[in-house]
Amino acid sequence: MAEAEGESLESWLNKATNPSNRQEDWEYIIGFCDQINKELEGPQIAVRLLAHKIQSPQEWEAVQALTVLEACMKNCGRRFHNEVGKFRFLNELIKVVSPKYLGDRVSEKVKTKVIELLYSWTLALAEESKIKDAQAARPRPPSPPPASLPSRHPPRPQHLGAATCPARLRSPRGPTARARPSACWMRSCSA
Repeated sequence: MAEAEGESLESWLNKATNPSNRQEDWEYIIGFCDQINKELEGPQIAVRLLAHKIQSPQEWEAVQALTVLEACMKNCGRRFHNEVGKFRFLNELIKVVSPKYLGDRVSEKVKTKVIELLYSWTLALAEESKIKDAQAARPRPPSPPPASLPSRHPPRPQHLGAATCPARLRSPRGPTARARPSACWMRSCSA
């Protein structure tokens, strides 16, 4: 393994998110997680470093940083969850998806991964109210109305002939009174 005594969190993360990596390097990802758990200030330092990597202009580096973040959420425990659940870090994630900040310069793949992580944390870490707030505050693209939405107005009935013409229907005023004294509203009706 790449176990090296005295390696800093930054060096572990640089190796785990190196843009020249052809695939995720789990040796360094797990090493980074282990180092977080060893250091007293590990979670605080780690979220700061991760936020910087996630905002990288290089898509592959940002994707790897999100993979590292996901691994840390699974392996680093409550202290790490508490740091991720702070607005300071969550706002850095929101910047990635918001067109007001970095959203226009970040790839769809990175934005999608950030949104997926935020959503999964709202389910897995229900006690972290700030994560829910961040998920609710993230910008959403305007969605077109569904095609199956009903019209505000009911559809007009089809004409069923002179016998059932609305003009010949009985009104509540009496059995022979017409609902409409003049011609039928249906153009094809002769009533």
